[in-house]
Amino acid sequence: MLSDEIKYENKVRFLNLLTRLNIDLTPLYKYLEDINYFEQPATAQYQFSYAGGLCEQALKLCHELGVLCEAYFPNKYTEEDIIKVALFKELYRAEMYELYNKNIKDDETGTWKAILAYRTKENRIVYGDLGFSSYMIAKRFISFSDEQIEALVHSTGLNNYSIDIHDILKKYPLVTLTKMADMVVNYLSLNESETKEC
Repeated sequence: MLSDEIKYENKVRFLNLLTRLNIDLTPLYKYLEDINYFEQPATAQYQFSYAGGLCEQALKLCHELGVLCEAYFPNKYTEEDIIKVALFKELYRAEMYELYNKNIKDDETGTWKAILAYRTKENRIVYGDLGFSSYMIAKRFISFSDEQIEALVHSTGLNNYSIDIHDILKKYPLVTLTKMADMVVNYLSLNESETKEC
């Protein structure tokens, strides 16, 4: 659970990162507000499954991806590469979940009570898997290089067996780096609550 203050700080940090892209962000800002992006969870029941979790996860991914890019490929990837991939990799999740009343049983009293929880929306537009759906939304507002697209589309899973996975990973290291950064964020989220700055 994040306090309103932390959610606001994360929102400001996220928006400040977007300003570094040097593009007209007005349509993107409107979209983020319309879908209430900064209040959305990253999942319905696992890590970051709370209001503001999606933004928090994106910021942590931005930090970890920057660290890995510099460690493995110094000066190859720009701040723009890192920001575009990290902040939009799971953009689709912002339209994926909804709040509902979940009934749970109190073990001590044996009574049932309703709590607010998240679940996946039944009626939603799906463009394919998570990565491709995120890219389809994000490309309405910003342009991406080929490698940025590959990182967005394939870093959440290489599920298209008609493509040569090894060629993609060899040609576009950003795909692997993004997958690695995601794993680090998920691992650290088990023991860490402080959002790191990109």
